[in-house]
Order: sequence, then C-alpha cells, then structure tokens
Amino acid sequence: MIRDYAVITLGVLTLLATSGAVYGILTINTQIQAKPEQVKIPDYTAELDSLKSQVDSINSQIGTMSTSLATLDTLKTNVADISGKLSDLQAKADAVPQPVQTPTAPSVSLAIVLDKSSYLQTDTIKITAIGANPQKTVDIELIDSTGFVVLHKTTWSDSSGKISYDMQLSSALPVGNYQVQIISDAQTSTQPITITQSSTVPTTTSGIFTAQTDKSVYNTGDFIQVLGAGQAGTSITGVLTSPTGKTYSTATTIQSDGSFVMFFSPSQPYETGTWSILVTNLGQTKSLTIYVGTSSSGSYAFTAQTDKAVYNKGNLVQVSGTGQPNTSVSAVFTSQSGQTHTTTTTSNSDGTYSLFFSISTSYETGNWLVSVSNLSQSKTLSIYIQS
Repeated sequence: MIRDYAVITLGVLTLLATSGAVYGILTINTQIQAKPEQVKIPDYTAELDSLKSQVDSINSQIGTMSTSLATLDTLKTNVADISGKLSDLQAKADAVPQPVQTPTAPSVSLAIVLDKSSYLQTDTIKITAIGANPQKTVDIELIDSTGFVVLHKTTWSDSSGKISYDMQLSSALPVGNYQVQIISDAQTSTQPITITQSSTVPTTTSGIFTAQTDKSVYNTGDFIQVLGAGQAGTSITGVLTSPTGKTYSTATTIQSDGSFVMFFSPSQPYETGTWSILVTNLGQTKSLTIYVGTSSSGSYAFTAQTDKAVYNKGNLVQVSGTGQPNTSVSAVFTSQSGQTHTTTTTSNSDGTYSLFFSISTSYETGNWLVSVSNLSQSKTLSIYIQS
C-alpha cells in the first residue's frame, strides 16, 4: 500500500514537474513572442563616401602646398643671393670717388647792367640784361622824367635769357634824368641814367635847322619821333599828313642847346601807306617822308633816313630806308659851297638798304644836303657837319 502511495506520489510529482516545465517553456515562448522588433541602424555609407572624397581633396591640396613651399624656398634662396650681390656692388660703388655736383643755379629775375650811369647826348648806352625769357622778343625803352617813352627798340634774348644791346642816343634829346627799361613778357626792370649836354652840340647862334625822323618805316601803333636842331628858344611845329589827307599837328620849343624832339602818338588811327611830315621853324620848312604799314605788308615805299641830324668830322653818315627790292639806290652829298660826294648800293630782297658816307676832316662845316634816289623816286635830307 505504501508502495502504491509512493508510486502515486512519484507520478504526481513527475506530473507536476512536467507541468512546471511546460508552463515555464510556454511562459518563455510567450515572452519571446511579446518582445518588440529589433532597432534598425541608419545607413551612413553615402556620407562616409563624401567625407572620403573631401579627405582625398585635402590630401591633394596639402601636396600642392608642399610643392609651393618648395618653390618659395627656392625664391628665398635666389633673393638672398641677389641681395648679397647688390651689397657687393654697393660696396664697390662706395669705393669709387664721386664727382662733386655743382648746385643748380636759382632762377634769376630780370636785371639790367649798364656800362655807366651818366651819358652825353651823342653817347651810346651799352645795355646788358639777364633773367629774360630765352629766345623771346624784348622791348627796350628810354623813358624821360615824365614817364614818356622817347626811344623804343626791340631785340631778342639769347638761349640763356641774356640781352645785349647798344642804344644810340641823339643830340636832340634834352638833358635830364631818364630810365632805361626792359620788358620781357611779364617781367620789367629799369635802371636810372642821366643825360648831360655834349660839348660838341652846335651853339644857339649857328643858324642850324635840321629835322629827321627816328626811322623811315613804322608799323601801326609805333611812336613817330621827329628830332633835329634849330634856333634855341623858338617854336617849332610839325604837321603829319596821311595818304588820304588827314593831318595831325604837334609843337614844341627848341631847347637852350638848340636841339628839339617831337612825337606823334601811336593812338592816332594811322593809315598804311606813305605819310609826309612838314617841320617849320622861323619861316623855314623841312619836308620828311615816312611809310606806315604792318609787319605783313608787302608794299615797298621809297623812304630815306639818316641815323642822326648832326655829325662831327670823322663820323660815318648812315642813310637807310626801303625801296624796290634788288634795285640800285644812290645818294649825293652836297655842301653849301657845292662840293659833292656820291655813293651807291643795291637794295636787299626785302627792299631795305643802307648807304654809308665817311666825313673827312677836310670837309667844310655847315648844312649839307643828301639826295637819295631809287628808280624814278628821290628824297632830299638835311644834315649838319661840325668840327
């Protein structure tokens, strides 16, 4: 009986064990079936491929930079070599003696230098100036104490801006204080001078009457100057007549030394062509002829002019003017007693001419006539010769 109970008990226990095992298996299976699905890992393959490409590019650039650094190292070496050679050349240059440099002269303003400060009426002013504009026309003027321009000349400066000019004075100029003025573009310079009476000026009782213009050909706008000698303290008049008959008058009083000078202003509406000037003193009249034109004028008027009115024995008389180009011009000098001397020349291609006549010490003093001829035209001038 006990044995049966034992068998039954073992059977029950076996059944229970088997049931427990089955239950456990079923429980585990249920848990397994109830477990959620496995989590999926993202696919980064494309991103990794892109990063790989970028890394390859960086590696390539690093290689290029390495090459550039090598090039820079080469350039650095070359620069160092050039620098060394330059230093060597500089050392050699420093060892060579350097020439002394002459300092550049500062710009010089216009300045006049005269040979002296006091002149006789028949002297020549030797004018030198520096500081003018190079190779330009320069105006040279003689101005009296009232500011009036009594002489006006034009010349040229040289390539260094230097001016050299000889201005011939006239015995007809009154004694007194004057200024020599030079004008070069916008620059002006003056130098005072004094003109004194010449010891050879004819006396007031000589009875001389002469009249000359300062030149024979003028441009429109020029001063026309008439000078000469006459009875001291007497009145002298001048009448300028144009080619169309218009007249302009001026008058002055002869100086105590017997000289006079008259001017016709350039403000007059001068016509181009041949003009006449009648100069009268104490019933005596001198007739002068001038030509007024422009620098482009192609006309050739016949004119004649001596360089001054009063001469000393031993002087050279110059007669100049214009005529027909390349033609003969002659001059006959006649004394009061009828003594004559003749000289001839040929006018230049521009119509200008110059005649010269030497005054011998044996020639008589007094008034002489100068008759100048060109083709069918003639002019008569008057000069005075003194001892």
